[in-house]
Amino acid sequence: MFGWFKRAKEPEIEVEEEPEMVERRAAQRNDTYADVVAKSNSGRFLKRGIALDLSSNGARLRFENGDSLLDGMVVNISRYGVKRRGKMRWRTKTDVGVEFIDED
Repeated sequence: MFGWFKRAKEPEIEVEEEPEMVERRAAQRNDTYADVVAKSNSGRFLKRGIALDLSSNGARLRFENGDSLLDGMVVNISRYGVKRRGKMRWRTKTDVGVEFIDED
């Protein structure tokens, strides 16, 4: 009857494919949970925090407040014998990604 009661064609729902995550790290990251001390390049104490993960190229560090950290710092993770100069690559309110800029 005049097409009023015709069942409407159901719309096709396209399923979006998840983009593949591309691993951009040069070295494998290992989970850690160790005390870390960040100092300025001249050796002045900056912050005490926790190293969440560690690789040969860098580390992810957590501080109560990472706002006052410098772009360049010395990272000391004594449990793993790490004392290296690093450069901040990214930062959130509490977490900091550090790339090591000296040789191991």
